[in-house]
Amino acid sequence: MPPEDPLPALPPGPAAGASKDAWRTWARAARRRLAGAERSRRVADAIRAWPEYARAQNVLLYLAFGSEVDLAALEVDATKVVLVPRNGRGPEHDLSLHELAGAALERHPFGPRQPVAETAAVDPAAVALALVPGLCFDVNGTRIGYGRGYYDRFLRRLAPNAPRVGVSFDALVVEALPRDAHDVLVTHLATESGVRPVRASPA
Repeated sequence: MPPEDPLPALPPGPAAGASKDAWRTWARAARRRLAGAERSRRVADAIRAWPEYARAQNVLLYLAFGSEVDLAALEVDATKVVLVPRNGRGPEHDLSLHELAGAALERHPFGPRQPVAETAAVDPAAVALALVPGLCFDVNGTRIGYGRGYYDRFLRRLAPNAPRVGVSFDALVVEALPRDAHDVLVTHLATESGVRPVRASPA
């Protein structure tokens, strides 16, 4: 078995009551130090070993860029219909959903790869399990993304019973993050140490 990546020294986290922007700044800096092929592989292995993943047929994946947890090992899972988002160019740039197999890809100006506009769209209700990127998460399922709300709007279109799995590194899962009324919570967290349900959110 390959050796585990040693945990690097991370910048101190924001103080209690800090804004989402403060958490984004911290998480970007911390994730750059954490990112690496071995740590990402361990997250992908944990997802692959999860019984819910084994049962799911249509899996929503993201195509990693920058320091995101790279799930490239799952992109080629022949046992799944792998679905990926495309960032549209409408007024809200909302995400659409497309099958990855056979799709021509282009680079979005923000950085991620995505299917070209001509790729046939898939109904989000077909997703059995969603693997969701984020800068950081808390133990109750709150997600801090890049601040544009794409995933919050998109996740509302999935079937209510489809698990929404926040994909991150252990060190980027914290006790509590600021949350707005429009934020969509994830139901599970996937990190190097496994996949687990989020805690019940406090009243």
